[in-house]
Amino acid sequence: MDIAKYEGKQMNIISEISKYSDAMKESIIDKLRKIAEKGAMTCPFCDEKLILRAGDIRGVHFAHIRGKTCLESSAYDTYSNQVKRESQKHSVIKELIYDELKTQEKIKPDLKVEYGYKEKAKENWKYYPDIYLNKNGKEYAVSIVTNVYKIGDENVVKVIEKRNKYFTNKGLEIVWFIEDRELADDLSNRVIHLWEAERNLTVKTNADTQWDQFLLNLIMNYSAYDLFEVLNYHKRSSLSIDVRSLYYVHSVGEEITFSVYRLILDEAKAPFRAFAVNEGYKMNISKALLIQDAIQLSDHEHDSKDKELFRNKFISNLKDFELKRQQEEDKETKYVPYQDYINIQREQATEQIKNEVEYWVSNDFDVVEHKYKLERFTINSGEAKNLFFFLKRYRNDLNDYGFNVLMFKKLARQALGAISEAPTREWLVEIDEL
Repeated sequence: MDIAKYEGKQMNIISEISKYSDAMKESIIDKLRKIAEKGAMTCPFCDEKLILRAGDIRGVHFAHIRGKTCLESSAYDTYSNQVKRESQKHSVIKELIYDELKTQEKIKPDLKVEYGYKEKAKENWKYYPDIYLNKNGKEYAVSIVTNVYKIGDENVVKVIEKRNKYFTNKGLEIVWFIEDRELADDLSNRVIHLWEAERNLTVKTNADTQWDQFLLNLIMNYSAYDLFEVLNYHKRSSLSIDVRSLYYVHSVGEEITFSVYRLILDEAKAPFRAFAVNEGYKMNISKALLIQDAIQLSDHEHDSKDKELFRNKFISNLKDFELKRQQEEDKETKYVPYQDYINIQREQATEQIKNEVEYWVSNDFDVVEHKYKLERFTINSGEAKNLFFFLKRYRNDLNDYGFNVLMFKKLARQALGAISEAPTREWLVEIDEL
């Protein structure tokens, strides 16, 4: 293994010799070998003496004296080989998550947090999660994956599939976090583009199940429509409502946050893609990893807002979708669309009104007299009609009489409370709505 306890601290032999130039490495290794031979370096797990070896096959490493190897060091070696492919950010992210969970362990007696290889060393597992959790008897495997890219993606997929199957068979709930450099979303088309490895890193949470119910209720209320079609998502397969989560982790120095993406997986072959249920939202580490009955991994308030946004977007799109579909049907049947019919009627009515107004103006319409009759509730339907068209045409000239449209609207509203004649009331309503 690559670690040993020396002078009260943990030494990583690879990191230690990397501090020196190539010319000095051989002499440094020889010096450290002698120090180890004198019993100054011990196993951080069992405190047995370690020796330093430097061979062509395994490189520089610590080893127990023959016959003294402990289970913990063996598990550590297995885990170290398992994470060799990961980037330097992997250990940074792992330690930040571990520290946060360890803080919660201090105040929650039914919570246990440990490195996976330490917790399961005695069981000699084939794979170990980065972090092991036990919450009131329920076990979790928390793992971080980095360096997910096209070259080598096939190998990563196989590794993830094997670990998922292995941890599931061991009875653990699986939680994956993926480095944010791989995020490729196109929210204008409600698409998240994925590597196959990312597809296999999605998890199902309680929040996802609640999203399932929300979407099913929406579909039930609008059963005549295809939800994905209304939202302009070009699906490649027959999608079922099965919302899943993908957690991207962002680390800057010692700061770490998570992005929570809800999605529905599309066709299971390249190029891999998913329907974006939400636009993703960030959570800080303390909130994301808050443990109640399970790891939180969601913000209830933010999910509620996202559901409301989703509903509003769906209903808004539905109106446009229905209008477009109606227009297509109208083209096929060659009938004049209803809205076009209404517009034609309005144009004809406007022309008629114009002619009538010209007639009334040429016959010396007396607006003062009509106001007097309106105030005393003695106006008849013909006079109310004439007044309406006058006000509509000459509303900007009423100041010449010391009047304004609001004055006539108020009077018309008062007259509606006193006049019962239906034809007159119709024109009073028109005046009130000017």
